Amino acid sequence: MTGTVSGWFETDRVRLGDLVRWRGALWEVTAFQGRQISLRPQSGDVAPVDTLWREVESAPDFAVLDENGQDVARRQLPALGELLEAATPAEREKALWWHEHMKELHTGLRPGCTTARPGYDPDTTTFKQRCQTKSAELAAAGIEFSWRALDDRRRAWKDADENPLVLLYDGRKTRTPDPGGRTDKRVIALMHEVTARHARESGGRVNRVYEDVETLIRQRYRQELEDPREAERLLLPRSTFYTRMHELGLTKQLKKTTRRRSRQDSKPQRPYTPSVALRPGQLVQIDTSPLKIKLIGDDGRAISAELTAAIDVASRSCMALMIVPAVTGEGPPGRRIGGRATKAFDLVLLLAQCFAPLPMRPGWDPLTAARNSALPYDQLCAADARFAEAVAARPVIHPRTIVIDQGSPYLSDHFKMVCSFLGISIEYARKDTPTDKPLAEAFFHGFADTCAQYVKGWTGRSFEQRGYGIERQRLFSINQMQAIAEEWVALDYQQQPHEGLRSPLYPGMVLSPNQMYDLLVARYGYRPRQLTAEDNRKLLVPAWVTVTDKGVQIDNRTYRSLDGRLRCLEGLDSGLAHKNGRWEARYYPYYPDSAWVYDHRLGGRWIPVEFLYRHMLADLPWTHYHWQDAAEERALGGGSREDEVAITLAVKERHRRTRRGPTARQAAEPRLPFRGVIRLETGDTSDSAAPDAPLDPDTVPAAPSLPVPARDIDNGRYTLPSFAPADPQDDPPASTAAPA
Repeated sequence: MTGTVSGWFETDRVRLGDLVRWRGALWEVTAFQGRQISLRPQSGDVAPVDTLWREVESAPDFAVLDENGQDVARRQLPALGELLEAATPAEREKALWWHEHMKELHTGLRPGCTTARPGYDPDTTTFKQRCQTKSAELAAAGIEFSWRALDDRRRAWKDADENPLVLLYDGRKTRTPDPGGRTDKRVIALMHEVTARHARESGGRVNRVYEDVETLIRQRYRQELEDPREAERLLLPRSTFYTRMHELGLTKQLKKTTRRRSRQDSKPQRPYTPSVALRPGQLVQIDTSPLKIKLIGDDGRAISAELTAAIDVASRSCMALMIVPAVTGEGPPGRRIGGRATKAFDLVLLLAQCFAPLPMRPGWDPLTAARNSALPYDQLCAADARFAEAVAARPVIHPRTIVIDQGSPYLSDHFKMVCSFLGISIEYARKDTPTDKPLAEAFFHGFADTCAQYVKGWTGRSFEQRGYGIERQRLFSINQMQAIAEEWVALDYQQQPHEGLRSPLYPGMVLSPNQMYDLLVARYGYRPRQLTAEDNRKLLVPAWVTVTDKGVQIDNRTYRSLDGRLRCLEGLDSGLAHKNGRWEARYYPYYPDSAWVYDHRLGGRWIPVEFLYRHMLADLPWTHYHWQDAAEERALGGGSREDEVAITLAVKERHRRTRRGPTARQAAEPRLPFRGVIRLETGDTSDSAAPDAPLDPDTVPAAPSLPVPARDIDNGRYTLPSFAPADPQDDPPASTAAPA
């Protein structure tokens, strides 16, 4: 063995006979001696030079040239002697010894030799034969290495640019233990596949997995099983199978609850790909999750609810948030009445929130105001006059691309049509893969930790953690909880530092969503887009109707135009063949007492129409869903779905019945029912005979409730906005408000 560095010269950048460029001249490498190199000039007027290799290598114009005079790519490693200076004498000796053998395997020549030893001549032997010869040579010296193991070491040595230090370590000792052992990888893959199949089934024992895996092996590897050796590899003994299942952690997985097993199965394979966006609104994640809080429904009973949020990836800002009741309904499956959950139109209202500032509500903390936050308030006021009013510290971000799941509300044609109208592209997450929307999932966890668990009616994260008597507590209504959540967003979430938000200008500073928005909007700017009444009508639910002398029919409700403008369309064909000649109409599900019919001729115009029996429900805040429930009740009772008067009276009676509530203690007074998170301004239809006046409404009004006592409003202490009706019964107690 060679135990010293002196006498060794090897960089793998130059070889004997190579042509190099140095100090503006061409030289031929003639000899190596220690750390010195001998160069012979190509021109006769310069004498040969013996110099240090380091001096040659560090020259600015140094390059190794090929036979065509082109530069050869340099290696990153220094000379071998310099590389081994940091090693101990024992490590240096071992590294040089292995390096010598690897060179002989790779080239057939040992370093410093010009002739090959027997069995290593590259002209007469193959690489496999050289490896076998080297294996026999090492075995004679008492070192057992198969020729395949030598090839693996040579590959690692070449991948490290022939760094001999990688030869000092035995990869077999540092290799991570394989939980599958020597079991065939195909069997391991089938174990994982069958366990994933059982993730959403009722729990079972490991013997069922063994039988399923054996069945799959016989189906997929029928030909391989004809070979006895392959059959021995694939068909494991039952004891070995159980051991492998335990080592892989699959036995423990089978013992978990169905919810945990399905959640584990929904996780994709690592490594995860992070969501990246450089400007506000470039990528937005929208998701819906059950709200772990019991609330008071329209009938005074405790109900569940769903929370939907839109999170901007670039700034982590909560662009919009809404809470919708989630009620199973009454009656047998398939014929239940009163069921409610997040609808496609609720998602449309969520998108509408993203296009206008969030108004402040009376009673909110002054720190929730935009002027007192990190938002660029002066610049936003100059660009958008709506910020000059009392708005909360939540930025206005227009979504350009949204990531949503494949639930039925998100797949509706109406939601897709609205996204197309607003210029929003859609990316669908994979089914049962919550990690495709990680920021939205993290938002729900943060809301539960910092807001929801402090609210009366908190049910805990699971049924096992639910407290006793939650339904008997003094609960909030949907509208009150919406106000609490919005205040939490403006006061807490938007102004708290987020570990995932850092700026290249201040890498050591953790930023809040509002601070990150301030940095991004300074670079990309802010461009307001205020939705007009004309735009808001296009967000409403479409219906295709036929105009008759009685008016138009929308969901078994007759609508008429009081000013007679609808008469010009009576009996006419719209000319839209794909809609069978019907006319386009739009209605507001939460305010169905009026609708609009679109006349696309002569540039297009909207004709307002009113429900024929609107006067019978003038004092009741009814919705499209109340009408559907009343119609279903009448149909089950033997009545007709076409009897509008009877259904109208049923809606009125149902509303009175729900006001009384289930018990005398819980619901003696009427409450303002849930009618959507916001109300879109679509134009005034109270006087249909009056011509349409140009409107400039706020894009997104507040929810129809205020957390202030009615007496304060009556005394003139607060001024009610025109879009928010007062409801004295929806005042949240001061002691149960969400903490800052």
